[in-house]
Amino acid sequence: MTEVRFVQECAAPVEAAFAYLADYRNVLDYWHGMTTFEPVGELDRGLGATFRSETKVGPSTLKSTIRTVEWEENVRLAYRSVAGMDSATSFELTPIDGNRSRVAFRIEFQLPGGIAGKAMERTLMPFVSTAARKTAENLVRGIAARHASA
Repeated sequence: MTEVRFVQECAAPVEAAFAYLADYRNVLDYWHGMTTFEPVGELDRGLGATFRSETKVGPSTLKSTIRTVEWEENVRLAYRSVAGMDSATSFELTPIDGNRSRVAFRIEFQLPGGIAGKAMERTLMPFVSTAARKTAENLVRGIAARHASA
Protein backbone atom coordinates (compact mmCIF):
# COMPACT_ATOMS: atom_id res chain seq x y z
CA MET A 1 0.00 0.00 0.00
CA THR A 2 1.08 3.53 -0.74
CA GLU A 3 0.40 6.06 2.02
CA VAL A 4 0.17 9.85 2.05
CA ARG A 5 -0.29 11.91 5.23
CA PHE A 6 -0.49 15.53 6.22
CA VAL A 7 -1.27 17.46 9.37
CA GLN A 8 -2.53 21.03 9.15
CA GLU A 9 -3.74 23.65 11.60
CA CYS A 10 -7.07 25.30 10.84
CA ALA A 11 -8.39 28.71 11.85
CA ALA A 12 -11.61 27.13 13.17
CA PRO A 13 -12.70 24.98 16.11
CA VAL A 14 -13.08 21.21 15.63
CA GLU A 15 -16.87 21.51 15.38
CA ALA A 16 -16.55 23.79 12.33
CA ALA A 17 -13.82 21.62 10.78
CA PHE A 18 -15.87 18.46 11.24
CA ALA A 19 -19.01 20.09 9.82
CA TYR A 20 -17.04 21.11 6.72
CA LEU A 21 -15.52 17.63 6.27
CA ALA A 22 -18.82 15.87 6.94
CA ASP A 23 -20.60 17.71 4.11
CA TYR A 24 -19.87 15.74 0.93
CA ARG A 25 -20.65 18.83 -1.18
CA ASN A 26 -17.33 20.36 -0.01
CA VAL A 27 -15.13 17.51 -1.24
CA LEU A 28 -14.71 18.85 -4.77
CA ASP A 29 -13.67 22.23 -3.31
CA TYR A 30 -10.76 20.87 -1.28
CA TRP A 31 -9.70 17.52 -2.79
CA HIS A 32 -7.23 18.39 -5.53
CA GLY A 33 -7.97 16.43 -8.70
CA MET A 34 -11.32 15.03 -7.53
CA THR A 35 -13.83 15.47 -10.35
CA THR A 36 -16.74 13.43 -9.00
CA PHE A 37 -17.96 12.80 -5.46
CA GLU A 38 -21.62 11.93 -5.18
CA PRO A 39 -23.80 9.87 -2.86
CA VAL A 40 -24.88 6.39 -3.89
CA GLY A 41 -28.02 5.35 -2.05
CA GLU A 42 -30.15 7.10 0.54
CA LEU A 43 -27.47 8.31 2.98
CA ASP A 44 -25.30 11.32 2.19
CA ARG A 45 -23.62 11.54 5.62
CA GLY A 46 -22.86 9.38 8.62
CA LEU A 47 -21.81 5.81 9.11
CA GLY A 48 -22.62 3.71 6.04
CA ALA A 49 -22.98 6.63 3.62
CA THR A 50 -21.53 5.56 0.26
CA PHE A 51 -20.08 7.73 -2.51
CA ARG A 52 -18.90 7.32 -6.08
CA SER A 53 -15.67 9.16 -6.77
CA GLU A 54 -13.32 9.91 -9.62
CA THR A 55 -9.94 11.56 -9.16
CA LYS A 56 -7.60 12.76 -11.85
CA VAL A 57 -4.01 12.00 -10.80
CA GLY A 58 -1.53 12.92 -13.49
CA PRO A 59 -2.34 10.95 -16.62
CA SER A 60 -4.77 8.60 -14.81
CA THR A 61 -8.34 8.80 -13.56
CA LEU A 62 -8.83 6.70 -10.44
CA LYS A 63 -12.41 5.52 -9.85
CA SER A 64 -13.76 4.19 -6.60
CA THR A 65 -16.88 3.65 -4.55
CA ILE A 66 -16.22 4.43 -0.91
CA ARG A 67 -18.22 3.89 2.27
CA THR A 68 -18.06 5.79 5.55
CA VAL A 69 -16.71 3.24 8.04
CA GLU A 70 -16.02 5.52 11.02
CA TRP A 71 -17.95 8.57 12.15
CA GLU A 72 -17.13 10.03 15.55
CA GLU A 73 -18.62 13.52 15.71
CA ASN A 74 -15.94 16.24 15.91
CA VAL A 75 -13.17 13.62 16.23
CA ARG A 76 -12.80 11.27 13.25
CA LEU A 77 -14.15 10.42 9.79
CA ALA A 78 -12.92 7.40 7.86
CA TYR A 79 -13.79 5.89 4.49
CA ARG A 80 -12.92 2.57 2.86
CA SER A 81 -13.35 1.60 -0.78
CA VAL A 82 -15.91 -1.07 -1.58
CA ALA A 83 -15.32 -1.05 -5.35
CA GLY A 84 -12.71 0.28 -7.74
CA MET A 85 -9.32 1.39 -6.51
CA ASP A 86 -8.48 -0.11 -3.10
CA SER A 87 -8.17 2.81 -0.67
CA ALA A 88 -8.67 3.91 2.93
CA THR A 89 -8.96 7.57 3.94
CA SER A 90 -9.24 9.16 7.37
CA PHE A 91 -9.46 12.61 8.94
CA GLU A 92 -8.72 13.07 12.64
CA LEU A 93 -9.46 16.35 14.39
CA THR A 94 -7.80 17.68 17.53
CA PRO A 95 -8.66 20.95 19.29
CA ILE A 96 -5.79 23.39 19.76
CA ASP A 97 -7.83 26.09 21.47
CA GLY A 98 -11.33 27.54 21.11
CA ASN A 99 -10.61 28.98 17.68
CA ARG A 100 -8.12 26.55 16.13
CA SER A 101 -7.91 22.85 15.43
CA ARG A 102 -5.57 20.35 13.86
CA VAL A 103 -6.61 18.05 11.00
CA ALA A 104 -4.60 14.90 10.33
CA PHE A 105 -5.35 13.38 6.92
CA ARG A 106 -4.24 9.95 5.79
CA ILE A 107 -4.91 8.05 2.58
CA GLU A 108 -3.65 4.61 1.71
CA PHE A 109 -4.18 3.08 -1.69
CA GLN A 110 -3.15 -0.11 -3.43
CA LEU A 111 -1.96 0.00 -6.99
CA PRO A 112 -1.86 -3.11 -9.18
CA GLY A 113 1.06 -5.44 -8.47
CA GLY A 114 3.90 -6.52 -10.69
CA ILE A 115 5.97 -4.53 -13.11
CA ALA A 116 2.98 -2.52 -14.37
CA GLY A 117 2.05 -1.51 -10.81
CA LYS A 118 5.61 -0.41 -10.02
CA ALA A 119 5.75 1.65 -13.21
CA MET A 120 2.39 3.23 -12.38
CA GLU A 121 3.58 4.05 -8.86
CA ARG A 122 6.74 5.76 -10.17
CA THR A 123 4.62 7.75 -12.62
CA LEU A 124 1.89 8.73 -10.16
CA MET A 125 3.80 9.47 -6.93
CA PRO A 126 4.98 12.97 -7.92
CA PHE A 127 1.37 13.82 -8.83
CA VAL A 128 0.05 12.23 -5.62
CA SER A 129 2.50 14.22 -3.47
CA THR A 130 1.52 17.47 -5.17
CA ALA A 131 -2.18 16.63 -4.91
CA ALA A 132 -1.84 15.87 -1.18
CA ARG A 133 -0.09 19.19 -0.53
CA LYS A 134 -2.71 21.12 -2.51
CA THR A 135 -5.54 19.19 -0.83
CA ALA A 136 -4.13 20.16 2.58
CA GLU A 137 -3.93 23.82 1.57
CA ASN A 138 -7.43 23.80 0.08
CA LEU A 139 -8.87 22.04 3.11
CA VAL A 140 -7.62 24.50 5.73
CA ARG A 141 -8.55 27.45 3.51
CA GLY A 142 -12.07 26.04 2.98
CA ILE A 143 -12.62 25.30 6.67
CA ALA A 144 -11.44 28.78 7.70
CA ALA A 145 -13.57 30.51 5.04
CA ARG A 146 -16.69 28.54 5.99
CA HIS A 147 -16.13 29.25 9.68
CA ALA A 148 -15.54 32.97 9.08
CA SER A 149 -18.77 33.26 7.07
CA ALA A 150 -20.89 31.41 9.64
